[in-house]
Amino acid sequence: MVIKMNKIEKLITALCPDGVEWKKLNSLGRRNSGTNITATRMKELHQDNAPIRIFAGGSTVADVPIGAIPKHDIINEPSIIVKSRGYIGFEYYEKPFSHKNEFWSYTIQDKNINQKFIYYYLITQINKLQKRARAVSVKIPQLSVADTDNLPIPIPPLPIQQEIVKILDTFTKLEAELEAELEARKKQYEYYRDQLLTFREREREREREREN
Repeated sequence: MVIKMNKIEKLITALCPDGVEWKKLNSLGRRNSGTNITATRMKELHQDNAPIRIFAGGSTVADVPIGAIPKHDIINEPSIIVKSRGYIGFEYYEKPFSHKNEFWSYTIQDKNINQKFIYYYLITQINKLQKRARAVSVKIPQLSVADTDNLPIPIPPLPIQQEIVKILDTFTKLEAELEAELEARKKQYEYYRDQLLTFREREREREREREN
């Protein structure tokens, strides 16, 4: 990783010695609206492995069949979803999807911009945006469209964006693998723990039998 970071530094020195350009997020592509749907309706429509995913707050999603929601509410291009209510967050998704209509999403259309780079940058802004959302509404924090539309985004040359995305994708993959490994270890621990407790119970039963 150190070598790759040095590569980024060299690219920055070579390609943008005077710094990087900054642009507002809404100037980079299209902002998408969502679909009018309730959490209850999402549960009713959900089918495992259905082709269209609907995003709600937190980690709530529903996979629904074609025809379950209006066709014009479906986004068919890779996009960045803004979870603008409650816990502020961003989701990058590449398959057909929609989201509750209090959220919105961005489809980056500039060919000189790597959309995943924008997504990774937005993640670094979550804490700032969460504070802004709380300042507007303490009970249920809420961003406005303007909060993200007008958000300044650094736009280094495409080779730098691609290299940063490559590194962060690698870290994301490693993190997922570590989480899977930790989950496997947890299950292994629980198995041996349960076996040990069962063994102890058997020993108690034998002791009771000997006492009788």
